[in-house]
Amino acid sequence: MASADPKANNGFNALAVVCCTVAALLFVVALSLFMQGGYLAAQARETNAKTVTPVNEPLRAADAEQAARLQESPRWLDEQKTKAVMPIDAAMDRMATAGKEVRP
Repeated sequence: MASADPKANNGFNALAVVCCTVAALLFVVALSLFMQGGYLAAQARETNAKTVTPVNEPLRAADAEQAARLQESPRWLDEQKTKAVMPIDAAMDRMATAGKEVRP
């Protein structure tokens, strides 16, 4: 009977399989961390773009002008006194107290 040689190559290299498995796992972990970092960076850019916006002076001036128009006192728009302008709060108060018939 032939004795088994412990140094004989049987075609299976356990050390190579373990090393390749560890390398593959490390690659997958590194790739997932890289992708997560890219996602978080994109999310931070999107958040900054939506919440931290530069001051738009023309828009701010237009908003101030509109707010001033809404708070101005009642006045006539035309010479015939058929169209009037008044703040919406005053108009709603007039409608509530005078009923449906409102005269400027």
